[in-house]
Amino acid sequence: MLALRRERLLHGQRAHFDHETDWYVLAWDTFRAVEFPADEARKLALAVGLDLDEDVLGRARLAQRKGSTVALLTPAERRRRGVVDPAASTFPRLVDAVHTAMLVYAEDGASACGAFLRRAGLQEHPEFRQCLQALLEAVPRTRGRDGAFLRPEADLLERLRLAFFPGLEPPAEPEPAAAAVQLAFLGEEDQSDEE
Repeated sequence: MLALRRERLLHGQRAHFDHETDWYVLAWDTFRAVEFPADEARKLALAVGLDLDEDVLGRARLAQRKGSTVALLTPAERRRRGVVDPAASTFPRLVDAVHTAMLVYAEDGASACGAFLRRAGLQEHPEFRQCLQALLEAVPRTRGRDGAFLRPEADLLERLRLAFFPGLEPPAEPEPAAAAVQLAFLGEEDQSDEE
């Protein structure tokens, strides 16, 4: 079942990610949110062969517990916890490489990120490309009124795709409802609720 979900995210391609990367990608795909119930996070961890506390929250530091919920950590938060390292050129988990690329792009720009990707040998790394494709599909791409992505992860993944991986397929963007677009264009709100 998990392999089928991964294949769907990869447009039918088969891929094998490490367990922690699988958990991270599937958490985004399943919950479509940064924070979700800890018990559901535990079930997902078990499904991919991990222990939530020991592996996901402990060693990989992909998330942190917040009472009865679990919250995914950003690349910057994971760096503060000693997992993401821009000076590294090898990574124990694929998600660590992706988060490092995202962090370098966010903090130092496209040029520094390109240098990092070349140094680490990630631009031509097939599993890295597949992980980016899966995350492009899994991370919610909701946009605000200004057209910008609401999730910073979606923005960084899209910037990485455009700058270094133009061959990756962008996810289908939902078409906004025609009436909402027309009302927004005219600067009007939907008056039907007020009547």
